[in-house]
Formats: sequence, C-alpha cells, structure tokens
Amino acid sequence: MTRQQRLRLVLEVVLGLAPATFLLVPFLLAGALGVAIAAGAGGTINWATAMLIGWTLGGALGIAALWVAVLSDGGASLGHPSRLVLAVGLLLGMAVATRWLWVMATSGHRYDATTWTVWLLLLGGPLAIACFRLAQLYGSFRDGSG
Repeated sequence: MTRQQRLRLVLEVVLGLAPATFLLVPFLLAGALGVAIAAGAGGTINWATAMLIGWTLGGALGIAALWVAVLSDGGASLGHPSRLVLAVGLLLGMAVATRWLWVMATSGHRYDATTWTVWLLLLGGPLAIACFRLAQLYGSFRDGSG
C-alpha cells in the first residue's frame, strides 16, 4: 500500500466512516428496535412501521457495506458475486442517506443552519465515499476484472 493509498484510507475512515458508525448506527439500531418492540406490543405492524424499520436497517447495512468497500480497497480482493452484493449495499446506503436529506428538505419544517451542518457532515462524507467506491466497483465490472 502506497503512502497516498494509506492517506486516502485514513481520511475515508476519519471523515466519513467513523462519525457515521459511532454516531448514527447506534441510534439507527436502537430506533429500529424501539419501533419493533412498540409495534409488537401493539400487536400490529402497519406499512409505515415496516418502512421505518426497513429504512433504519438499510442505513446500518449501507454503513457496513461502506466499511467493507473501504477496507477491501473497493472490493479488489472479492469475487464477482461479492462485489455485486457490495454494490447493492452501497446503493442501499446511498438511498437511505439521500432520502433522509430529502425528507429534511421537503418536510415543511424549517431546520436551522446548525442542524443542516450536522446532517451534511454526518451523511455527506459517507455519500461521497460511497460514490467513489461505487465508481471503482463499476470500473472493475466494466473492465472484466471482477
């Protein structure tokens, strides 16, 4: 691993993965568990509850896929089926992050600059890294090296 690759790895982990992992994932999983327990206690799970649980678990799976993509250098050591699963996980995480930013922007609630800054810092890094790693995966599929 070259010095430039090590620096990129450190920046990806410190600026993108670590904040999302240590600040968002625990809340995502706790929220999904809380919703599932409340729905189970009520005896019914409606469509909105199922979607909320799905979106929160999708976010956690997206972060897990991002860790795999970064630590495996874009899936370089993975076989074709594993790279495909990794690409789907990255797309899922990107969809969840983008959806949350879209909900914030269109909900009618006027969030202040501090709130937007926090969410853009927490989600912007993982989104940028996922885009880069997804392009890297696409290149390996296109070139036939996957």
